[in-house]
Amino acid sequence: MKLARDKIFPPVPCLFLFVCLICFFIAGLIADFIPGLAGRAYGQSQFDTDDEQIIFQEEGWPDMEDKTHLTQDDPLHPEPTWTDQFFEESTVTLGYRFAHGVEAGPKIIDNNVFVRLEYDTLFRDYLFLKFDGKCSVHPKTDHRADAEDRDVLVDAWVRQAFVQAGYDNFSLKIGHQINVWGKADTVAITDVVSARDLSEFIFIRLEDARLGQFMISGNFYSRYFNTFLFYSPLPETDREPATNSRYDRAPESQGTIVVLEKSPQFGDSEFGVKIDKIISKTDVSLMAGRFFSNSARYAYQGYDLDAKPVATKTYPAYTMAGAALSHAWQQFLFKMELAYKFGFALQGNDADGLFRVEKKDVIDAAIGVEYNANDRYQMSVELSNRHIRSGGSGLTQDCDEKDSAFYYMFQKDFLNQTLDFEYNFYCHVQKKDRFHRFQLTYDLTDSLEIIADYTVFNARDKDSLMWQYQKEDRISLEIKSFF
Repeated sequence: MKLARDKIFPPVPCLFLFVCLICFFIAGLIADFIPGLAGRAYGQSQFDTDDEQIIFQEEGWPDMEDKTHLTQDDPLHPEPTWTDQFFEESTVTLGYRFAHGVEAGPKIIDNNVFVRLEYDTLFRDYLFLKFDGKCSVHPKTDHRADAEDRDVLVDAWVRQAFVQAGYDNFSLKIGHQINVWGKADTVAITDVVSARDLSEFIFIRLEDARLGQFMISGNFYSRYFNTFLFYSPLPETDREPATNSRYDRAPESQGTIVVLEKSPQFGDSEFGVKIDKIISKTDVSLMAGRFFSNSARYAYQGYDLDAKPVATKTYPAYTMAGAALSHAWQQFLFKMELAYKFGFALQGNDADGLFRVEKKDVIDAAIGVEYNANDRYQMSVELSNRHIRSGGSGLTQDCDEKDSAFYYMFQKDFLNQTLDFEYNFYCHVQKKDRFHRFQLTYDLTDSLEIIADYTVFNARDKDSLMWQYQKEDRISLEIKSFF
């Protein structure tokens, strides 16, 4: 079945931001050769480090408050250059990732190198700039390059790029940013603001899978509670696997489908509010907003001139009200999360098995507990449940009226905390589908990390989503170097 359903992520904005950052860096190099320019661009901090205080005391310098004797030519404290500050405030990660299939061929799945740049800096004590971008190079043996029949595929995108202004009682942020709502690890209960990168299915860690989107957000602080507001004029949606790539799973249907995508456009706004209150060891959050579905829904439209069935791929809007609660007691952290989603779009089929969108009121909930044995090891257990209020009639077979999942995590460090072992287990209660992940992370040095993991799927229900991935067991190796 051929599915013309690619969501195009234009590389122009990503490359433009990378080029702007490089130009910014080159401008700094030029500024270093212009006397006084770098000093005017970056003001000195009003605070001195402890090391500087010791030097002044040992050398018998005057009181630290009297700095009139210091000049830019002081050999002990030379004026920092623009490039010095750029490298000091940047983190560059150079990495290589390889994955090998255990059952289904071809055996090599991932084979790529990547570079990631993270840059954080503070201007004039109240302006904060953050940039987080990544560029990957995939040769022909990588499944993504092979899907597009390219010898080399270059993929670049920006996760975050924003400016934040902070004041006494509030802060304002504008740009491409990630906002994390909720506390659940199993599924997204209230964590619906930021879309996810699903191009590698579940093989991307959650902290790396979240995608940013352009928005204006603000935090307002008071003695009673903190309030977070955001507005996004162009919502992002999940980044799906490329067509014909390893993890591309087209909707089941007869014959060839032509899919017309209708993604959110500029003006299809998302907005929301989140209120946080900390009472002793208890953290309470209330949240509400209007959102667009991060995952796509399909609706049959008819036939085109070539007698091929046509379906639209949409991301319908819905509203949500939710709450999250966490409480720390001794070595335990208890957490709960609840969301009521009004008019949430689910995938449906009509009597002839054709696609349609069904809007239902949905209640998502999760409860869990984390245990920390004085940093000797950590465990986490969580149970989630989705309840469709008006029933699951008319929905696809993988949408049950009650949908529950169980999640377990165990983590322990060895060799003076340089070797980390982590085990993750997920189980769908109704369909009894599950997967296991074993992961070892070894910090060879402070700047070199090696990650190896092995993932096993065990699908039992042919109607479940995981059944399509039952032969996707794989072992992977990732090497990362930090500069």
